[in-house]
Amino acid sequence: MPSDRSAVLAVMAHPDDEFAIFPWLADAARAGRRVHCVWLTDGAFGAQSAQRRADESIRALQQFGIAPDSMTFLGQLHDIPDGHLYEMLPLAVRELESLATRLPSPLQVLLPAWEGGHQDHDASHLAAIAASRSVVGAQLWQYSLYHGAGLRGPFFRVLSPLQQNGSTTTLPTTMAERASFVWACLGYRSQWKSFLGLLPFYALRLLRRDAFVLQPVEPTRTGERPHPGPMLYERRTHLTWSDFANATRDFRHH
Repeated sequence: MPSDRSAVLAVMAHPDDEFAIFPWLADAARAGRRVHCVWLTDGAFGAQSAQRRADESIRALQQFGIAPDSMTFLGQLHDIPDGHLYEMLPLAVRELESLATRLPSPLQVLLPAWEGGHQDHDASHLAAIAASRSVVGAQLWQYSLYHGAGLRGPFFRVLSPLQQNGSTTTLPTTMAERASFVWACLGYRSQWKSFLGLLPFYALRLLRRDAFVLQPVEPTRTGERPHPGPMLYERRTHLTWSDFANATRDFRHH
């Protein structure tokens, strides 16, 4: 993502997904750019507290210069359940479009990668593309969270961009910065079970100064499966790629 004066809209599916773009947000805030973060589901999977999860994201991002009034928990406001964004895309797109068109231009949009890790991540990818059509000159960049391409069972890769998604742009970080990102992850206490499995791989990835990568967005990619083989969410839930593809047909490019 070029370092210019454009505004940044960071789209996430769940509170805590920002762990994948901490440096990009911190860098934009330091540069004095307008940054707005939005979450598209309520994050209340398994009867968790949506407000507790929102509060954890607020505290984490404040460490990197993002003010609470630059955060919108759209999923919480409009009762979009964690895990079911793909079934509520018309509502999410309408609300996200309304938000995006109120931000100053030029606008750079950071969105979850098309990678088959979690159905809400892929649905957020579709929502951000659709909402950005009304923003003249919007630049879209995707970031990897996690996926299971080429793996079996519960195994997954973290911050590992798929080659199918194109060229990469990295943001080098210092060891001190990367340590602060790992420390921020410890603040998501409601998600300790998830981070118990995720954080070691995240920390291992962050041994590299080029751990954080963005890729440009090609909307026609959404007409394809994110990668060969089963999606990670297929291995973890009862949702199949066919079910997801059918439910999101109107928002994918064919």
